[in-house]
Amino acid sequence: MTMSSRRVTWLFATIFTLLTGTNALGGDGLRMVIATGRAVINDQAAVHEAKNIALEDALYLAALRGGAKIDGFSSVQADTGLDDHFVVRPSSEILDYRIINEIKDDLHYEVTVEAAVGNIAEPECHDRSIGHLTMFAPKMSMTRSVPGWLSTMPSMMMVELYRQLENTAKVTLYNETATVLDTLQIKRDVRYDYNALINGKASIRAGDFAISTNIAFESFRADFALVQSQHLRAIITTSLYAGSQLTPLGEVRDEIKLKLGERSPSLLISKLSTTKRDTVKAALMNGLQKHAKAIASATLCLPLKAVIKLENDKLHVDLGMRHGIQVNRLAMVSGAGSKWSVLRVIEAGDGYSILEPLSRQRKLVDLNGKLATFLEMN
Repeated sequence: MTMSSRRVTWLFATIFTLLTGTNALGGDGLRMVIATGRAVINDQAAVHEAKNIALEDALYLAALRGGAKIDGFSSVQADTGLDDHFVVRPSSEILDYRIINEIKDDLHYEVTVEAAVGNIAEPECHDRSIGHLTMFAPKMSMTRSVPGWLSTMPSMMMVELYRQLENTAKVTLYNETATVLDTLQIKRDVRYDYNALINGKASIRAGDFAISTNIAFESFRADFALVQSQHLRAIITTSLYAGSQLTPLGEVRDEIKLKLGERSPSLLISKLSTTKRDTVKAALMNGLQKHAKAIASATLCLPLKAVIKLENDKLHVDLGMRHGIQVNRLAMVSGAGSKWSVLRVIEAGDGYSILEPLSRQRKLVDLNGKLATFLEMN
């Protein structure tokens, strides 16, 4: 095909694509685009070539809809004819595609594709739509030098932590604060655990989180000349775990330092320098509220991932509607015969989803055991 005829094809296909529109399903800079390319069949022996040209044009248009830029310039040929040239500068790439329609007549070959177009970049926060969080029994400790009037504060702080998380948007909180988090016990098969069969056992489902919080109060002194100042250090540490295997995710840690008062030869100075108890308690609660926000952010920002299992010729994952997954949600898999493979949810239940690859060329067996990362929706 000559340069001029290719330009005509692009123009026609551009108009057609504008009419068909774009189906923006994915987040993270990924869009699903439907585009149609068309090519002239010069003779019956060139049908395969026309199909390839039409496919190339369709993919070119899909890239344009994804953000590719075109620069144009003209040049004068030896026969003084004016020829136009185009330079395409892609700002996005076609990650995967499938042919959804082919039409052939005596003069033209037409190919319509559905393509996943964009750039896959790891965002700072994946912003889950729903986060399931189970809070287990806290651990609390206090050194002997901490004033007695602070003895109930760790318990009050844990009550406030539960309340803060319970009232956090997108967080569904489960109460296991009467159960000490034992990762080995929870992962053990309940069928062979007598106590679990009799008394029940807390379990963490795929895609969910477990937390265990430790609050420690320490008192320390700082001496300056004849003045001794007493300080409180409150350390709040929450360990995070994910999924049924309770995979450690790290911890959220906050440290609050407060001055409680001073001791000096002057009783008046000592009394005036003593921090009011309500002020200390308010500062501790304020720090606790910030800690709760950090826990919610740490869990809701994590990507929604699951290992694909091939069962009965279908691709299953143990994530579903309770995690915010709906039909047509997109997922990405790295590898499986290409740099990226795009999958689409075709069925979603409460705790499961069934996916299919966008490209019919992907073998299901090659996707078995792969880690699928779900893209957030715009």
